[in-house]
Amino acid sequence: MNDTGRTARGMNTAALVALALLVIPIAAFSLFVGWNKAFAPLSVLAQHSAWTIHLPVVVGRAIGLLELVAATTLLVALVVPRFSRAGMYAAIWITLNNIVAAIVHIIFAEWHTLPQSAVVITLCTIMVLLFARRHRARGGAIQGR
Repeated sequence: MNDTGRTARGMNTAALVALALLVIPIAAFSLFVGWNKAFAPLSVLAQHSAWTIHLPVVVGRAIGLLELVAATTLLVALVVPRFSRAGMYAAIWITLNNIVAAIVHIIFAEWHTLPQSAVVITLCTIMVLLFARRHRARGGAIQGR
């Protein structure tokens, strides 16, 4: 650690721990639900109120695969600081995915799923901010200049 209180990863230890505490469970959850959306029988998805059951099968499967990619990206970005920007975008995608899921659940009156969506959206928003902070701390521009 240098005299500014930052680790070699570009952010202070507390922020890095917070990022890890968000990434690990959100990535694990996204790997689980992404795998199911991509590969589980539709009856299982319906039983567990997967929002993608309301979409054409190929679209629902693609969303599951994209969730797997996003979750993997989060984990890589956690351990490889130069991928912080990719982690930020993966967290944004998971956030937007859960916002769309909440909207679909509202449309189909699946109210019991909304607390889960609210928690994931909130935690992912914090994760986006932490990845953005880490990226900036490493000298990166967020706006793609």
